[in-house]
Amino acid sequence: MKISSPEAMLELWIALAKDHKILLIQWDLWAGKTLLTKGFARWLGIDDHLVQSPTYAYINIYEKKLLHIDMYRLESYEDVVQKWILAQMHEHDYIVIERPKFIDQLGLSSYTMIDIQKISEEERELSLKECTN
Repeated sequence: MKISSPEAMLELWIALAKDHKILLIQWDLWAGKTLLTKGFARWLGIDDHLVQSPTYAYINIYEKKLLHIDMYRLESYEDVVQKWILAQMHEHDYIVIERPKFIDQLGLSSYTMIDIQKISEEERELSLKECTN
């Protein structure tokens, strides 16, 4: 599916949040991952201006409703456990995971994998895959 503007992407994320509790995002650099989480937050009634990338913090929690994880800097599944990320995942119903790793070990029963490819400054190509374990 092609998205041709940031506004259309935000609307898509809001629509996705209505039907999906756990989203895993693979993406090209500057492809719109933060916009996805903003849409998810907005749907949950969270001020989307609070949403920031958790690349260096590993996780951000928004109003105890939405857990936002970036696994980029995690080297092993043990890192997930030691940094209390796994424990946090079991305490939240709504989760967005950027650059997912160790998927089979996270204990997720179902999730949606989203791949975002940047085509141009405004246009993105998205693919969605429903996954169950």
